[in-house]
Amino acid sequence: MRGNTPKRIVKWAILGTGSIANDMVQCLKQLDSCEVVTVGSRSYDNAKWFQTKWNIPRSYDSYNGAAADEEVDVCYIATPMERHFQDCMAVIQLGKAVLCEKSMAPNHIIANEIIQSAKDANVLFVHGVWSRFFPAMQKVKNLVDSSAIGEIKSARASFCQSFRAGECSALLEV
Repeated sequence: MRGNTPKRIVKWAILGTGSIANDMVQCLKQLDSCEVVTVGSRSYDNAKWFQTKWNIPRSYDSYNGAAADEEVDVCYIATPMERHFQDCMAVIQLGKAVLCEKSMAPNHIIANEIIQSAKDANVLFVHGVWSRFFPAMQKVKNLVDSSAIGEIKSARASFCQSFRAGECSALLEV
């Protein structure tokens, strides 16, 4: 804290109650500058379970309800991937910052629409692509940079998990 300026607490809504949402709340709970104030789920029971597990003040049986909570500054979108577009757009329209789990969109056209909407609304949008910081990715980068594997003429790589029969998110993040 500088001078007499009080530290600003960033208030979060968690949209989704799956394993990645649990991981995120565990991280946010360790930060003095963050507070998780609400959770939203498609199911009342899941929302209440998550609220109780993490001692979150409020829960909603819809993603939009949690996002619209007037105390929220940032929405973490950990909903099923096929909902990311609609959830990002809803949060952006509310004028709130977005941290969207990967994959943000099924293709670059939809991804660009989300990004343009955030720019137009002057809203912070962050795509949660953290896999580039994995030790395995750093090892690959070092091998390429050092020419240890020779001159790269062409490469195609995938580091992801399959989403049904759809596109692989890592291919969209190159």
